[in-house]
Amino acid sequence: MFSLHNLKRNMATTPKVVLLACGSFNPVTNMHLRMFELARDALNRTGRFNVIDGIISPVSDAYQKKDLVSAKHRCAMLRLALESSNCKWISLDTWESDQSKWSTTESVMAHFREVLDNKFNANFKPTQKRRRKIENNEADVDNIPKIIIDEQPPLLKLLCGADLLESFGTPGLWADEDIEKIVGKHGLVCITRAGSDPSKFIYESDVLSKYQENIHIVTEWIYNDISSTKIRRALRRGESVKYLLPDSVIEYVREHELYGVPDNKYINHLMPSPNDEAMLSPEPEEDNSSSSGEISMVLRSADSLSSRDTNDTSSLLSIERSPARLEPSPKHVPCMTDLGTLVRRVKNYNLRVFQASKITTTPE
Repeated sequence: MFSLHNLKRNMATTPKVVLLACGSFNPVTNMHLRMFELARDALNRTGRFNVIDGIISPVSDAYQKKDLVSAKHRCAMLRLALESSNCKWISLDTWESDQSKWSTTESVMAHFREVLDNKFNANFKPTQKRRRKIENNEADVDNIPKIIIDEQPPLLKLLCGADLLESFGTPGLWADEDIEKIVGKHGLVCITRAGSDPSKFIYESDVLSKYQENIHIVTEWIYNDISSTKIRRALRRGESVKYLLPDSVIEYVREHELYGVPDNKYINHLMPSPNDEAMLSPEPEEDNSSSSGEISMVLRSADSLSSRDTNDTSSLLSIERSPARLEPSPKHVPCMTDLGTLVRRVKNYNLRVFQASKITTTPE
């Protein structure tokens, strides 16, 4: 049954949450976006939080990480990924990527904390007249009970993977005061995988144990080991990345020749795979005068055999090798394509030998 008391309590005690993901996004993968969905479901399911927004903040070019493409390309791919997923509650923010110097995670969170506070104060800060009415518990309209909403600025929490949480224990990588501000002042939502034990790592860290109430562990039970590092490796090797990246991002990588694949047409999901091309290629036409280096069987005429022993069946056949006309293979085509062609040629060769032997052994 609807209760005005419950409405007031729920609106007053369920804080809103904004999730912030920092990183290279080099390139953005489906798992990056999946993390937001997992975190929102987990926090909302507790009944203690209401996730309202997600922010993606890519690192600036000053980070100087190996294989890091420019922020211009990374931001463009993020926009395409968000558009293709039709995700309205996650947005791209380029403040960090526009900085000329590398920004620490704590400073990025401090920036967005200020932005959220300013936005909240502009939208919800009551006027002096309104504040007096709230203090006096007066109704805005006569005979209508007033609902007092204890509106608070949304919480800001860092969305990350288990690897970032464990990196807090790497000596010299993080400043102790930064860890304390990130976890103590804001909080973490850590997406981990089945089989890992982040609780043990939290227990072994004094700082994380101190603020463990601000650390929310979300287990991804559907195993997914997609990473940008593995995506870049697959692209360099000409392997398919379809269903790992949004199609629009794959097309962008191909169009702008990113990640060292300027001549690799197979990253385009619209192109057939090399094996498909090998299966669909027509058999070469038999031509005794011209052939791509294949072995052809030629029957000698009866006149040319008059001086030979007709009982010698081996003399009825001769193996002629046409001049080799080697055709270059496509770049980056796996060797299985050439192997398939060779197998077909051997089969054709054996078939022609067998048919020729039957002709020579037919009684006159």
